[in-house]
Amino acid sequence: MKRFSLTSVSNNRGFTLIEILIAITILAFMTMGVVSITQNAADTMDRTTVLNKNNLQIETALSRFEWDFSQIYSPLYFSSVLNLSSADQFGNSNDRDADGRDDNTGKQIAPATPVSPHLQEYYQRLIQRFEQNQHFGSVSREGLPIPRFYSPEKTIFEFFTSSNRRKMENTRQSHFAWVRYSLGEALKRDDNDEEKSAEIPPGLKTLVRYYSADDPYDDKRIDPEDVEHVKAAVLLENVESLEFQYWNITSRKWETSLTSIAGGESLLRGVRLLITWYDSTGYKRSISRIYRNHWPMEVPQDTAAPAPTAAGAAAGTAAGSTAGADGGDTTGTDDGDTN
Repeated sequence: MKRFSLTSVSNNRGFTLIEILIAITILAFMTMGVVSITQNAADTMDRTTVLNKNNLQIETALSRFEWDFSQIYSPLYFSSVLNLSSADQFGNSNDRDADGRDDNTGKQIAPATPVSPHLQEYYQRLIQRFEQNQHFGSVSREGLPIPRFYSPEKTIFEFFTSSNRRKMENTRQSHFAWVRYSLGEALKRDDNDEEKSAEIPPGLKTLVRYYSADDPYDDKRIDPEDVEHVKAAVLLENVESLEFQYWNITSRKWETSLTSIAGGESLLRGVRLLITWYDSTGYKRSISRIYRNHWPMEVPQDTAAPAPTAAGAAAGTAAGSTAGADGGDTTGTDDGDTN
């Protein structure tokens, strides 16, 4: 039988107090390192989230404007103004020589078709229909109403676009819409809202998009106070300054007024947007973007062609009266786009 030995038991020693303290110290340093790395990762994620949120807000606002302006609409992009005082509008070219040939090209020009007094009277009434209209100034050769873009100051731009999309099928809403970008009052915040940074100065504005698509042939300008017919959406907060500039294709310069551009109130080739705002961290940021429409840069020329038929010209007035009656685009189709 093996005997129990006290000597063998005493030789199985454990950790000393110093060894335990050293192990605890090393473990504490490792824990502090892990906590520091985790905290830095969390702070980096928060900063990235805030930065992405600020970038997403401005990019969304600029993308919204690009979507609207790229589809700006006017018949002058493919036609010309109906002018009853010009014989060319009705096929009576003034550039013909005695042999009935064009002075510039030498080609034979077909004899002009006389316009009946009743048709001329109809054209006169069609033009007078839009003389007192704030949204439309005249009609094209095809009898289509020509929109009148509006920019009374550099912080306001109102134009006619085909970018509107029905959110629901069979709604009384047109694909055409009047859109207005301007500065509005700052939003009122509740106590539960996110606290505003102390670096953001008071008295700043908001970039607001107003649009009206229920009756695009309305005679009156967009009224921001008309909440029943005009929809508003805040695109960007804490805006310090906003400026729209318009490309003058003749002088090759940017203008701050539409009236300084020949035909600028109905025909635009490019817009430059300059905006300065404060992000949620109180950092002041500025950006400048240039936008152009989808229409080609060609300028339509008047040709010796027959005048529009009464049926074609009636489309302009019929569109206005139809939209005013039922508030919808009777010829458009719903493409399911939710923008």
